[in-house]
Amino acid sequence: MRTNDYPNGSRPSSDSRRRHNNIYDDDNDNVQDYESGSTRTHSNDFQPGAIVRVKLTNFVTYTDAEFFPGPNLNMVIGPNGTGKSSLVCAICLGLGWGPQHLGRASQLGEFVKHNTNDAIVEIELQRRPDQPRNHVIRLRIIKDGNHREWWLDGKKTSHKAVQEVTRRYNIQVDNLCQFLPQDKVSAFAALSPVELLLQTQRAAAPELMLQQHEKLKELSKGQKALEAIHEQDKESLRNWESRQEGLRGEVERLQERQAIEEKVLVLQKTVPFVEYKITRAAHLFNKAKKEAAQAKLKELEARVEPTRQLIRHKEDYRDQVTTVVKCRETAVARFEHQAAELQKTIETLDQNIEDHNSEAKAEKENENKRRAELTKIRRKITELKARAQEEPVEFNAAEWNEKIRAKEKELRDINIEARELKAEHEIMMGQGRIVKKSLNDANIELASLNTQEGQQLSILEKLSRETAEAWKWVQENTDRFEKPVYGPPLISCSVKDNRYTAAIESLFRRGDYLAITTQTPGDHKILSEEFWGNRGVKGEFPIRRSDGSGLNERPMSAQELQKLGMDGWAIDFIDGPEAVLSMLCSTVNINKTGVTLRDISEDQYNAILGAERLNSVVAGSQSYRISRRREYGPQAVSTSTSSFGPATHWVDQPVDNSAKDEIQRKINSLQSDFDTLKARITPTRAKITELENKAKEVLPEIKELREEKAVQQRARTEFDGLPTKIESAESDLAAKETEGSEYQARIRNLQVKHDSTVLMKAKQVLEYRNVIEKIRSSHEDLLEAQIRLIEAKSDVESLKIRHRDIDQKLENEQRIAKEAEDISKVAKREASAALAVCQQLRADPENAAHLDAWGKIGDDITLDSLQDEIRAEQAKLEFVHANNPNALRDFEKRQSDIDKMKEKIGEAERRINKLSRKIKEIRDEWEPALDTLIGEISTAFAHNFEEIGCAGEVGVHKDEDFDLWAVEIKVKFRETEPLQILDQHRQSGGERSVSTIFYLMSLQALARAPFRVVDEINQGMDPRNERMVHERMVEIACKEHTSQYFLITPKLLTGLRYDERMKVLCIASGEHMPGNYKKLDISKIINIRKSIMASG
Repeated sequence: MRTNDYPNGSRPSSDSRRRHNNIYDDDNDNVQDYESGSTRTHSNDFQPGAIVRVKLTNFVTYTDAEFFPGPNLNMVIGPNGTGKSSLVCAICLGLGWGPQHLGRASQLGEFVKHNTNDAIVEIELQRRPDQPRNHVIRLRIIKDGNHREWWLDGKKTSHKAVQEVTRRYNIQVDNLCQFLPQDKVSAFAALSPVELLLQTQRAAAPELMLQQHEKLKELSKGQKALEAIHEQDKESLRNWESRQEGLRGEVERLQERQAIEEKVLVLQKTVPFVEYKITRAAHLFNKAKKEAAQAKLKELEARVEPTRQLIRHKEDYRDQVTTVVKCRETAVARFEHQAAELQKTIETLDQNIEDHNSEAKAEKENENKRRAELTKIRRKITELKARAQEEPVEFNAAEWNEKIRAKEKELRDINIEARELKAEHEIMMGQGRIVKKSLNDANIELASLNTQEGQQLSILEKLSRETAEAWKWVQENTDRFEKPVYGPPLISCSVKDNRYTAAIESLFRRGDYLAITTQTPGDHKILSEEFWGNRGVKGEFPIRRSDGSGLNERPMSAQELQKLGMDGWAIDFIDGPEAVLSMLCSTVNINKTGVTLRDISEDQYNAILGAERLNSVVAGSQSYRISRRREYGPQAVSTSTSSFGPATHWVDQPVDNSAKDEIQRKINSLQSDFDTLKARITPTRAKITELENKAKEVLPEIKELREEKAVQQRARTEFDGLPTKIESAESDLAAKETEGSEYQARIRNLQVKHDSTVLMKAKQVLEYRNVIEKIRSSHEDLLEAQIRLIEAKSDVESLKIRHRDIDQKLENEQRIAKEAEDISKVAKREASAALAVCQQLRADPENAAHLDAWGKIGDDITLDSLQDEIRAEQAKLEFVHANNPNALRDFEKRQSDIDKMKEKIGEAERRINKLSRKIKEIRDEWEPALDTLIGEISTAFAHNFEEIGCAGEVGVHKDEDFDLWAVEIKVKFRETEPLQILDQHRQSGGERSVSTIFYLMSLQALARAPFRVVDEINQGMDPRNERMVHERMVEIACKEHTSQYFLITPKLLTGLRYDERMKVLCIASGEHMPGNYKKLDISKIINIRKSIMASG
């Protein structure tokens, strides 16, 4: 075997490989690279599917390495961290299994070496005798995306094809009995006896036995489910039959009641047939009666026909006179309407005449107003002309504007000077505020130097100025946070007892002193965005979140801690906010670290190790860190020790006088600046007040000048506008004089309209008189026609009175005929309805038995007799009671269910018997084979224990449920004790490790897999057990025709047994490895060592 951390491109070629005759050498005679196209031949000792070669590139810790294991036992040794377990990972992943079978990384990309993009794993498997060459499986793992690519015998292939190859060779990487990585040792120890039986069969039994076991579990589960259902069905059948017997008496009563109800139903169905017979006879009788009445009516109508014709003649004359009356009434109404319309027209003309008179009156009134206005306008013109003759007002606009602008300029100059002084004043005030604030801050800073917190703030600034600035920002922005944010422990915490300060400080790193503590995710996000995002100071100080946990958590009680020599827990000596202390519990473990001022003795140290709950101790000037690997037993314990010096942070130090002097000089300088500014501000304020008073005096003067200018300007404007006003007044005078001539014309026009309207009214009055005459004549004609209509109506009435008896007889005969016809129609409808019901009953197949009886209904059967018989049968029903009306239906339904259930039970019994026969058939074949297999394992297991002076046996726990069959391992490590079942409660960790490896070794001769892998199984064993286990392992694994075996271990005892069939693979890797592996010839190193020992 060889493995080097070679850089790419500098590894030796396969042509330069040599064979060396010692256990550390490459056993690679007759080996050629597959990639060159030649075959690789090996000793016949390799089983088909055994690993012949493993080549790794950029895989975990390896840059370039190649392994050549032997056909039997391969001891892979090397210091921790050299990559022994990486070889196990390469075998698992390279043969098609996933990282979940390793218990390490969960992503494929995590197996690619740091700073590389992909990794290559190439595994060569021993061929079968009938195959021409070995299989070479090549895996490429691509870090980006966790992808992988496969090649088989130099050709790109699929993952499924690789899995098919490993399946044909029966390689079982997913079986902990065959492939036990370091991180799966605890998982194997946790296997239940049931799971161990399954994995044992997979490892040592033919595939048929696994299939038979699974089939037995499946059939047994199905049989149990079927038997449970079968028992439920039989119980249901018994309940149903019992309830059926209880209903039988009730059913007989129901059947008697049902017979009576059926008879009642038949009688009720007979009613329509009787109704049809009766209504049909009534229809025929009334039909004959109607025909006789109609014949008598026709005879009477023939006798009275002459009289009726005379009455009709008189009625026709009456109707003609009625028509004439209506026409004359229409004529009267038409003339009356014309009179009404003429009357409306006359009234409208009267209104028009009145309107003309009103307009004339209005014109006269307007004329009087016009004459008054003429007088007023003439007077106004005279006054305006008189004012125009007066002297004009003197007004110089430019002179007035010059006076106003002079005053306004004076005001502007005052305001400009005042604004400049105010701006200067504001600047000085701002400078004064800044100086005043700086002065106050300096005084506060000076005062804080005399306090403990101030000293700590000073230390914080010296340790990390960025952290101090961040804490000041937090204090200035407290309103932005949901809960209080606490400053670094350096300033927020203190040590209660100065004697423990150095011990407490030994637990802290720089980041622990500077951490700012938040209590909510929102506050943590605000600080992270402000300092890590906006200011870019990430890494200078941590921002941690506290959930308040850990304050009351201790690995042991205070009394137990004191018994171990401790003064107390570290948290007991620290004073600070609970949130900060909780944060320190999770990061520094101050609640789990014991502290004492005294050095601990060897006995105290051993007691601390034995307690197993105290992993961090500060004693005297030493700090102890205890690490335990529980998967390797109680002996796998390591302790790191470091010393520490005196305290440097939480100490009472004198005030820094140089800093105090510097701050005092700063205060003096600021006070001088403030006094200078104050001296400049006082006269400036006085000057501003003086200018504001001047501005107040100038403003009234400007206002007075503007008012005087406006008065004179208005007077001048009015004098200049007099000619225009005179011209406008003369124009108004001319217009009014013109309106006088227009007045006469409008008066004449109104008179003409008035006369025309009077003439039209006279014509309409004459027309109205003619229409009134026509109305009078029409009323006379209408009166004459109405008299004649009265005479005609009287003649008709007198004739009808004389022949009233004849009409009475006709009406009687008509009524008799109509009544007979109506009765006949009703009887016909009833008979039709009854006939339809009868036809429907005849068409119903259920009524077939009653058709003859319904067709022979006698004349003596009436509806009343039929109803009496129905009531009699219904009376019988009152004496036949049924408590459960649904009993008969339930009885019949349950009987049907009982019949079906009997069929189902019979079928279930047949299926159960068939399953029992099938289970027996498979069990008779599987159980003896299993007993034989476990017997062979037990024989080998017992022999292994006998070789070390102990006892052990393996058996099968058999149960009615095949799911609960299990491997039962019993061991005895002492003469005085009996064989006991192996579990985590009875045996020690070392004894369980010995039992586990012996069980795995017992499978060696029976193993169906071509190779097996066990990683660091000997960790946690004492030297005696490890030596005995190694002896048996070499003896078993180095027999001829056994499968290949890999044992991974970081160390071995000296003087162990060696067999020529075993191969020791020493892994040496790291940055100091030579580029050429020949320079690291381990065989030569061993020979030199032997020579030195021989000469000594």
